[in-house]
This record gives sequence, structure tokens and C-alpha cells, in this order.
Amino acid sequence: MTNAAEGHSNKTEVERMMANADAYAKSVVASIASGEYKEHLGYRKLTKQNPNGKERKIDSPLLFTFVLQHLFNIMAKPLYDWHDNKNGINCKPGCGITSSVKANSVIHRLKHLVYDRRDLGWCVIIDQRKCYEHITPKIFRRAMRRLTDDRELIEFGITVGFVDGHLPIGTPTSPLMHHIVMLEFDQWSKQAVPFAMRYADDCLFATYTKEEANALKWRVQNFWWYKLQIRAKASAIRLQPLAKEVSFCGYVVHRNPRKGVADHDKGYTTLRQNIRARASRCRRDESWASYYGLLRHADGYNLMKKIEEKMKLRQLTEKIRINRSLDAPNINPKDLAGKVFTIFDYDIKSDSKGTPNWIKCLIGIEEKDEEGNPTGRMKAFEFHGSYMYIVEFMTMAEHTFGKKNMLPLEEMEIENQCGYIFKGSTNQMEYIEN
Repeated sequence: MTNAAEGHSNKTEVERMMANADAYAKSVVASIASGEYKEHLGYRKLTKQNPNGKERKIDSPLLFTFVLQHLFNIMAKPLYDWHDNKNGINCKPGCGITSSVKANSVIHRLKHLVYDRRDLGWCVIIDQRKCYEHITPKIFRRAMRRLTDDRELIEFGITVGFVDGHLPIGTPTSPLMHHIVMLEFDQWSKQAVPFAMRYADDCLFATYTKEEANALKWRVQNFWWYKLQIRAKASAIRLQPLAKEVSFCGYVVHRNPRKGVADHDKGYTTLRQNIRARASRCRRDESWASYYGLLRHADGYNLMKKIEEKMKLRQLTEKIRINRSLDAPNINPKDLAGKVFTIFDYDIKSDSKGTPNWIKCLIGIEEKDEEGNPTGRMKAFEFHGSYMYIVEFMTMAEHTFGKKNMLPLEEMEIENQCGYIFKGSTNQMEYIEN
């Protein structure tokens, strides 16, 4: 439950769960013991777009399902960790593309291969085609039996981890289950190839000769298909000399063939072109932080300096925007005709002579649903301008009652009477006296 709540503690359902943690835990255990948990599994179907424009169908688990998936991870991960040879280095603590643990870092291994392994001349880069969709319960069951003979654990994992017979994207169990399926391949890779590395479904191998690389390409494809029922993405298979730039996991590493292992300037590293372009366009602190984490491992000082200057300007304008008073969507007074609203705050400005001549009002209009029933929330708007009669009325009211005492002003209406006025705020004549 604690694992499931991490990063989601501000959600109402998670707060409710953690407030009654003991009772919730007992209900989870009881549902597993009785088998009723199978009837309460559920997902939200989402569609998310990657930065490259590719759309992904996400199966987002509901809270109960999410808790059960974390429970399976807790039980199955120690079994996998015992056999893990760290050939696959994604979605694991201390592992990643730019991990600070060098032995488990993609970029560190990649630089070591290109800069230092001068004995290796060729590489094979190959990835799997829709790997999650191709992993079936049968394949996963067979892989789990290599780790344990606990049939209840295996079937529990299949029940909570698969959706419509395949691994879903966006759940905590899918990366671990993919690692378990790939474990036999990872162990074979380390034994059969001088250099091997896997990040999710992307694999990089290095060999001494072109002939070995070509043979390895077919061995990998045959292993995936005949043992795991997973296909390689044929259009993306690359067979190339290490003297040529090597692109993997967003980095492009270049070898300087004129240098030796002990020399300086053995090569250089850049980011892939499309990532550099996105980094140049980033506008958010979170995005810049992510790109900075990538750029600091590449030779991209000029790009970092350029983006840093952009971020300084962006941060300045953001501060001005955030500190702007009475900020809300603008509405024209003519669109307020016939509507009742509440004034929560206002600001009056004066001309060079000290005469009030401009006003900005922060107002709230009661929100209603499609059937016209109040939702209990107030939608915020602001209107501003040189509306002399509104300015005059608000100035007199402030002098009479004080701003703090009179706000909020409820049940206000605007009408156009030779200029915008608050309804009932002027002494209009009905008859002309003789």
C-alpha cells in the first residue's frame, strides 16, 4: 500500500486508503484468500502522445488493482533479483540511461564500448516489435517456472498483470514481467556475445567481425521468436562498424579511430537530433531539468548555454505572470448583462492628477451544469477598463465603508445605461418635474 501511495498521496482515494490503512489491508488479504479480487480489477483506458507524436494506448489501473500489482512486485522481484545479471538496465533501482551507478548506466557502458573496446569492430542494434503485446500468459508462466514452483504466485501475477491476454502499458507490473520473460535471453547474451546491453526492448551487441555480427543478428531473432514468441522490428535492425557513429537510447557516440585506449580525445558524444531540437524548444522547468540531465553526459556545452539563456528569460516572464494581481479569464461587461455575480476584489488606478479613471474587478459567477443546476463552485473572471460610473461608484463605496469591510459584493449586475453601470447604483429620473 505504501508503494502504491508513493507519488499519489494527494489523490482523494489514496488519502482515504491511507487513513484506514489497517482495514484496507485486511480487506485486500481477505479478497485474495477468497478469490473475490478477480471481480474487482479494473482499468481506465487512456491515450497519451509521446514527444515524437506517436500515440500510446494506456491501461491505467484503478487503485485496488494498483495495490495488487505492487503486491505482486514485492513477492516476485526478489526471485528475479537473485538471477539478474544486469544485462537489462531499465526500470530498476540504481539503473537507467544516465544512472549515477556507472556499471548500471547506459551512457557509461556505451562510451566504454565505443571509446575503450578497440578490439571490437562491429555492433548490432535491434529492438522488439510491440513487445508487451506479444508477451502472452503462456510465455510468462513458463518464464516464472524457471524462478519458482509457487503456482499460486504465478497465477496471481497473470491475473493482476495481464489485460486481455497481453501486458498493458503504464502499470507497475509490466516492466518486471518483461524482465522475467527476458531473463533467459539476458543470461544467454552475456555468455554468447563479447558485449551486450538491453534497455527495455532495445538491445545493443558488439562483436569482433562483421561475419559474427551478421550471424548474431539471426541468432537473436531466432531466440526471440522460437523461445519467446517475440518478433524483432525488422525495419530498425542496424548492423554497422563501431568506427561509425553509434546511436542508442537518444545518444550518438562517435569513436576517434586515430586514438588509442590510453589517449585523450578518444571520441565525443551528442544527443540525437530530434532530442536536441526538443531541448531547444522546451519552456518548462521540469522539461529543462530532464534535458539538462541528458546534456550533462554529452558534449553539448553550446546547446546547454543557449537553453540556459532562454530559461532565464522564461523564468523572468513567469514571475511577472504569476505575481500579476487579479489574474483570471477576461470577460467583457456586455457579456455580463443579465448575469448575477460577486465582486471578490478590485483595483482602481488614477490619472496624473490623482483622479480615479480605471478599474479592474475580480468576479465570480456561479457555475451550473448542463441541466442548469448549481454545481456549488464559482467560476472566476475579470473585467477592466475606464468605466467612469463603475469607477465612481466603487471609489465612493470604498471611502464610505472601507475596502475590507464591503467585500465581497454579492448579487451585483451590470447594465448599459449610456455607459456601463451597476444596476441600481445611479439616481435615475423617472419623470421630469416642472
